[in-house]
Amino acid sequence: WGVFRMFERDDARYLFSREIKELIIPKENVITVDPEWSLERALLVLTRRQTSSVPVINRLGQVEGLISKTGILDFMLHHSRDNQSFDFSGLSKHKVKEAMDRNHQGIMANSIFSFAFEILINRSYIPIIDEKTKFIGILTRKVLMEKVIEYFQQEYLEIVGKRKEG
Repeated sequence: WGVFRMFERDDARYLFSREIKELIIPKENVITVDPEWSLERALLVLTRRQTSSVPVINRLGQVEGLISKTGILDFMLHHSRDNQSFDFSGLSKHKVKEAMDRNHQGIMANSIFSFAFEILINRSYIPIIDEKTKFIGILTRKVLMEKVIEYFQQEYLEIVGKRKEG
């Protein structure tokens, strides 16, 4: 039984030390916005695509941050006259780069699973960049969790199989 436990730990180490490349959703399948777009246009994209946030990608193909519905509303509230009401007429006067969250530059495509897992605990996705800092896609918490569930399901089936054999 001890040998079997050792195998499981090595298997888990393998899962958490693997690169994330194969799990990336390519940029062609990701909704993005330009930092020069108006907040009105960004909010329209977020609303029509039924998503709460998207990566902000500049003309060089680099991640500048993320823009979210909450970020836009917070920005508008902060820029209102009384800090208690929303003036949506101002959305067209402000750019995405003014309201975006710059704390989401992305991680490298060759990052390991455990690193990505740790980052995605508090985020629904993270932008993925190459060695030239170009945006190549996103990695979602959902995809990572599916891999973890797959691992534990496989481990369970192996345990059940060993018990039936023994």
